[in-house]
Amino acid sequence: MSDTPQERHLLVLHDDEGSRAIALEAATYSLGRDPSNAVVLNSKTVSRRHAILLRLPNPETKGYRYRLMDGDSKGNRSANGTRVNHKDWSTGELKNGDVISFGDVEARYSITIMTEEEFKKHTETIDFRSIKSEMLNTDETQMF
Repeated sequence: MSDTPQERHLLVLHDDEGSRAIALEAATYSLGRDPSNAVVLNSKTVSRRHAILLRLPNPETKGYRYRLMDGDSKGNRSANGTRVNHKDWSTGELKNGDVISFGDVEARYSITIMTEEEFKKHTETIDFRSIKSEMLNTDETQMF
């Protein structure tokens, strides 16, 4: 395990099956209702292949960032769309604190700087109710 603090990326999801945290490290994630996706979104309002997350280098931080694209790898948009911070979204780079809607599945993207051990402990002790409440009560004007 690394004791050096590094940029860590986290996606906290709330869907029909409950809440969970996903540490984002891979180069690509497919998101959707189909079980073959890297991240399965449990909701009938989500397309089988709803969105794609791509990891890109971030020269400013010497780390990386994620680009979220609505739809599948063939360019087909999702049926119910993707929204980030209450705005329709086709593609763009995510920022710390962004609230994402995939149909009726809600998510929050966050970036933290922690050691691997701190990050593991953090993901195990997340208060999902608090995060979900924050996401539902966030005023749209405070998100930018």
